[in-house]
Amino acid sequence: MPFDVKDILRQLDAGFAHEGGAPPWWQESWEDPEGFATALSEAHAGRGVPPPKSRPGQQYDFFHDLVVRHVGLERPAFRTHARIQGWQNVGFRTLHDLAARRASEWAEQGVEPGAKVCLVYGVGQELLVSLLATLRLGGCFTLLPPLGPRAMATRLEALTPDFIAAEPHQLPILRGHEKLLLKSRGGGAPGFTSHTYKPGDVVGLIFSPLVDPPHTPVSLTAEDAWKGALGDGMLTFGLAPGDVLAAPDFPVLQHLPALLFATLLRGATYLHLDMADLEHNPAPLLEAPLRALGVTPRLRDLLLKHRVGAMRNVLHWFRDPEEPYDAQAWRTWVKQCGLQAVPSSNILIDAAAGGAVLVSSRGVSDPHADVHTEVFPVPGRAWTLKDPNQSGQGAPTDVGAFTLLPDKGRPPGHVLLARIRSRYHYGGTQGFRHDGRTYPAKEVTAALEGLPFLMGTSVVPVSTGGLASQSRFILLAFTGHEPAPPEGEQEIKRRIEMLLGGDFLPDRIEFFPLFPHRKKGAVDDAWCASQFFTGALHRKSTDPMFQALTALRGRLLESAGNPGEDGPSSTG
Repeated sequence: MPFDVKDILRQLDAGFAHEGGAPPWWQESWEDPEGFATALSEAHAGRGVPPPKSRPGQQYDFFHDLVVRHVGLERPAFRTHARIQGWQNVGFRTLHDLAARRASEWAEQGVEPGAKVCLVYGVGQELLVSLLATLRLGGCFTLLPPLGPRAMATRLEALTPDFIAAEPHQLPILRGHEKLLLKSRGGGAPGFTSHTYKPGDVVGLIFSPLVDPPHTPVSLTAEDAWKGALGDGMLTFGLAPGDVLAAPDFPVLQHLPALLFATLLRGATYLHLDMADLEHNPAPLLEAPLRALGVTPRLRDLLLKHRVGAMRNVLHWFRDPEEPYDAQAWRTWVKQCGLQAVPSSNILIDAAAGGAVLVSSRGVSDPHADVHTEVFPVPGRAWTLKDPNQSGQGAPTDVGAFTLLPDKGRPPGHVLLARIRSRYHYGGTQGFRHDGRTYPAKEVTAALEGLPFLMGTSVVPVSTGGLASQSRFILLAFTGHEPAPPEGEQEIKRRIEMLLGGDFLPDRIEFFPLFPHRKKGAVDDAWCASQFFTGALHRKSTDPMFQALTALRGRLLESAGNPGEDGPSSTG
């Protein structure tokens, strides 16, 4: 099918009313993804810079297309602002030189096409240089921001990397994998061309928080990564060389490297701002002209708290439709920051799929619809709605699980889409999730084993209901026949943060002076949830007779020296 990319870009900039559904070209792109990608690629080539080496469906040279073809622009590829150092810029030429030298050093240490390289960095220059060095060599990257040692061990065991790149101070969380560490001395001499990937080559293994369990590596093919970056750069965000994209507080594992790829592919600038610094002073967010700004509820509330006024530097802002739908809070923020006439959109990004998978129009077609639930599957991706019963069959109604095609080898879709006439609405998720992301309950309860005052733990998800509906995860902490110590909650939080990381903390902790039911030695989560939701745990923990039985049971278990396994008649 022929696609007029210039007209498509004009439509996207102007916006369109969702009532009529997706424009004809958008719907046709679902039927002809290959033709659509070819049309975008031809329009992307542009003038004044070397042409891209990648060809949709044939070959992909990420290092050339992300960096090499932009070295003559003399513009920053990456910007960041720190409270003490102020603004720091890294240009495309500098990025090219640093990554090429690092690739040369790594090649001498054995990194070759297909090698799995785990990058243990926070967002910053070191991550970007190492990511590009891996791509130059044809390696298979994995982004793994530093977590607690137990969480790191679980993910490294699942990944089995060939090499690890990390900064020296990260060694304590890599215990047992020191032999895999790559050395970077800064003295490499670049002298070889960059690698070209085939469409089906795995360019990355992603620990996506949208997957259950989240420590499962998901393959990202070269074709998905490059086409996703191309579509997002041109259509989702409308980036041009020199534009700036920022998404403070967007979870790294869900959104990177997709946002980086989309930005660099278009010769634009990725701006990284740390939330801790913005909480101290949000002024840096107002200084740079932003072609696209990602806003989370936490950033929204921070800007409301600081009474930030007109954000004249923002040309388009977007939110994740899986975040709580608190329309009143969003509209209060829009009014305070003077963004009523600024385009806004819903954008759901999954780095394991190559980028955005659900988007809405970014034009201002209705000033009262700046916050809405409408989304469409992204242009240029084949998709379907599957039956929510997870049978694999197509959805028999107008509500189904959004599924990218081909779906073989992909994690099952978790987003429910509701079709109303020709419009689509985000309808929630399959199962309980935190803003679309899975909560690693098993990792959390395993990390708490061995705390002396705990007889067992279980995590129960609860829906809050209402328009801002979201899931909260409550940790049920059973303390046996003794009450929880005064510092019990702090000790649990400290253990989770130390072994796993702050992102693993539950929303709430509930203590019960009871023994949990067990099956085959493990806490029976189904029993715990049933007892919690029916109020049985609360009643038992406050009933004098039941507490006396619990105390007796505790004494018997102490004398036996083994908690054993509960039978059906268990009282706790």
